[in-house]
Amino acid sequence: MKRVLLAIVAAVSIGGCSANAPADSAGDDESPTATSAPSGDTAPPRASPALSAKVSPLTGTVSGLQTRVTDMGTIIDLPADALFEYDKAVLTPAAEVELRKAAEMIRRGPPGAIRVIGHTDSKGDEAYNQTLSEARANSVADWLREQVGVRQRELLVSGRGETAPIAPNENAAGGDDPAGRAKNRRVELVVPTTDRGPSAPAG
Repeated sequence: MKRVLLAIVAAVSIGGCSANAPADSAGDDESPTATSAPSGDTAPPRASPALSAKVSPLTGTVSGLQTRVTDMGTIIDLPADALFEYDKAVLTPAAEVELRKAAEMIRRGPPGAIRVIGHTDSKGDEAYNQTLSEARANSVADWLREQVGVRQRELLVSGRGETAPIAPNENAAGGDDPAGRAKNRRVELVVPTTDRGPSAPAG
């Protein structure tokens, strides 16, 4: 009888030990899984923002600017009417709002020279318009040269007068087109879209 009782006690003890074994081994298996899962999940999100930053167009980085993408680079069209008084080349106090936006886009863009090109409408003498466009371009360039993060850039300044309109100065009937003329009165900032910057000379 004693032998039977000893056998039962031994069996129960062995059973108790084996019952605890799976619980311990299960705990060991979950630990690596819990550690490895987060590291696998966190790696891809780090790559995604960098990838999206590379493919994001420069025009999307600063709101409220009129921009065009060309072979020369990203062109920021600054309306002259927002920068200068009529027939003047001195920046108005309100001009700083537009210029600050443009400066921020330049800072966010790749390195390289920045073109500053003045334009007028076709009213008035052609030679006078050429001089006015150059003076306005120089005023904008002088402002940019004082801005942190922009002043170390090379600025290629030029004026094209009335020779490069982006809208008709006259309507189909041959009359004056005020809206078209307003678009033509502008200062363009050409920001490089690659690290090479503008390759052709300004002019």
